[in-house]
Amino acid sequence: MAETLNILLTSIGRRVSLAEAFRKTLTELGLKGRVFGADWSAMAPALYVVDEAFLVPGVNSKDYTDSLLDICRKREVGLLVPLIDPELLPLARAREQFAAIGTRIIISAPDVVETCRDKAKATEFMLSNGIGSPRVLTYEEALKGPFPVVVKERGGSSTRNVRQVHQAAMLKFVNRSKIDLIIQEYVPGTEYTVDIYAGFDGVPRVAVPRQRIQVRAGEVSKAKTVRCQDVIDEAMRLVQSLGRCMGVITAQCRVPPNGGPKFFDVNPRFGGGVPLAIEAGANFPRWIIEEHLGRRPEIRADGWQDGLVMLRYDAAVFRHVRDMPQEA
Repeated sequence: MAETLNILLTSIGRRVSLAEAFRKTLTELGLKGRVFGADWSAMAPALYVVDEAFLVPGVNSKDYTDSLLDICRKREVGLLVPLIDPELLPLARAREQFAAIGTRIIISAPDVVETCRDKAKATEFMLSNGIGSPRVLTYEEALKGPFPVVVKERGGSSTRNVRQVHQAAMLKFVNRSKIDLIIQEYVPGTEYTVDIYAGFDGVPRVAVPRQRIQVRAGEVSKAKTVRCQDVIDEAMRLVQSLGRCMGVITAQCRVPPNGGPKFFDVNPRFGGGVPLAIEAGANFPRWIIEEHLGRRPEIRADGWQDGLVMLRYDAAVFRHVRDMPQEA
């Protein structure tokens, strides 16, 4: 009899391709099971491509974790895959609660998540471990130039509140913001997002750099895989240094014309552009499921296609309001 594995993708939003990749993997492995999706909004398109959709409280609600526990218990969920930054820390801290009901969360250890969520702390960590990263500047240092500098929210997600500041007058204006911001030196050069897979033992196995060609609304819309060995090596070293990582880690860097990569962001979750890496041969959903089942996946560090281009376009989901999930 085929094994059964139910999977829940949380904060599923627009992750249609990822949901389909997990469902395809279940079929390829000959497993029974369903792919569920949860989101706080009934307007999340990916809710309508999963086997069953759930509306849950927002990630900042005190009831968020309990609502997911309830779903996992009732639907016998074996794997839970969180997809946005704000939910990572509460779920990392609740791993044992989920494990007690038979649900494994694909998430790194709480200390790893804490480091990555704080952009100043993440930068300090990377620099202290000899990993290239743009320096965090004090306001006084930044005022002296050179410009531009990059201003970002200390605990921000996607590209929210990230901007280049080109002159001191604008920096003074930005500095009045009530948002907790940090200032970093600007690094020119080619920008890459790197998808790194860490096994359940925390050891990084594969790193796939994606050159960002075009970004729309904070998510990559055009990109290509690039076998840039310096970026691969440094990304693997970054995840190795973090320790106790699990699943896909997404890191961003720039490579200046005459220097090595400088990483400016690292998120212990699936990135929005990960379908490109999966299509190129880095089959993250398969590796996760196989490891969860106690199997040993066949993972080759170079087993992905260089030069594959992803060109995204808009698609639509149509539902009558009576057929959309309703809040409890």
